[in-house]
Amino acid sequence: RSIDFALPTMALNFAVSAVAQNWIAMVFFLSIAIFSLPFGKISAKFGLKKTFYIGLILLIIGSFGVSISNSSDILIVFRALQGLSVAILNVSTLAIVTESLPLNERGKGIGIITSIAYVGLIAANVIGGFLTNNFGWRSVFLFVIPFLILTILITYFKVPNEWVLMKDDKFDYVGALIFGLAISLLTYGFTIMHTLQGVGLLILSILLFLIFGKWQLNIKFPLFPVKILKNKKFTYSSIAALLCSFSTFVVIYIVDYHLQYINNVDPQTTGLILMLAPISMAISTFFAGRFSDRFNPQFIASFGLGIVFIALIILTLLNETTPLSVVILTIILEGIGYGIFISPNTNIVVSSLPDKLASIASATVSTTRVIGETLSLGILTVIFAVIMGSLQIIPKYYPLLIESSQIVSILLAFGCLIGIIFSLIGVKEFKVLKI
Repeated sequence: RSIDFALPTMALNFAVSAVAQNWIAMVFFLSIAIFSLPFGKISAKFGLKKTFYIGLILLIIGSFGVSISNSSDILIVFRALQGLSVAILNVSTLAIVTESLPLNERGKGIGIITSIAYVGLIAANVIGGFLTNNFGWRSVFLFVIPFLILTILITYFKVPNEWVLMKDDKFDYVGALIFGLAISLLTYGFTIMHTLQGVGLLILSILLFLIFGKWQLNIKFPLFPVKILKNKKFTYSSIAALLCSFSTFVVIYIVDYHLQYINNVDPQTTGLILMLAPISMAISTFFAGRFSDRFNPQFIASFGLGIVFIALIILTLLNETTPLSVVILTIILEGIGYGIFISPNTNIVVSSLPDKLASIASATVSTTRVIGETLSLGILTVIFAVIMGSLQIIPKYYPLLIESSQIVSILLAFGCLIGIIFSLIGVKEFKVLKI
């Protein structure tokens, strides 16, 4: 996430257009969306730890490649490689935690790794800004390499086991290609869904997903065993996760706009306020994961979404007279709610399938999260394009900015409410493993 601070400087360095600047950021998430599901199967076939090593090595190469890039095209290629490596690491890390811990400790493990991820996000915001301002944007990517090498060494000496879950399965190359095309069109289409081209891409992506599903049902070793969707816990919890990502991803953009434009808060102070979200997430998800081992995780996850819903309702009411304290309260509530939701929900998803499918469950978690974030960004883009068009954000047009933010917040709140419903389906049937 330190790319958020470095991106404007990178764009200036390469003299790229706004479109190219967006691609530098978007290609990273696109790669995660494309490769998460295929590497769910690959990691199960060749070994979770081995795949984890590959992800770390590719991330080292990608980070070094970005740091020495001399053109925007090369930079985008290495950003895509970074996205691929993160997809591999997301899938293998969660699958290793799932396989290495007993069922009654998985929530605790998921809570710990998720909390660590948000602590890393906090550090990235602070360190990334410092490095960019003092040593240039290339130093941001060089800085992480020693830590990646250290992670390889720690894994080698401290994690002796290997987990091979589907050794004899063949890899579905055709399915991977169809899925990659479908998810690419969906991801890009939603960012321009206010145009005719965007609508066409979305329709084509839906057709490709239908073809993908049909193909998966007709082959012996599917990339994604579609029949697992009959598992209501897995399916409904995955939908709830997608809707949670949809409802929360652009909240930081809305609050950022409100702080800097409406409240006239300087960028540095705005950054400090926005950091309250990952801080809240890191704390709440740590404890929520532990509680999900002892109490019904559906209740806990749904409670977290309820807090997010309250934060979104407050966002719908923000205007030029809203006190700064209310804005700060909103970002804290959103962070707490998301943190309470994510660990128990992930625990449900990975624990609802047999251990053999741990990597598939992990890939589903990663994929649904990215799809939800894409939909969220798409909604923000469409609403702002329709209401504000190409208008510059100046005091004269602040009422339009507030109106746009309020409409987006209403849609996010509606998505969150549906997510709560999906999260609660079958809650009375859930059995908690006694410790």
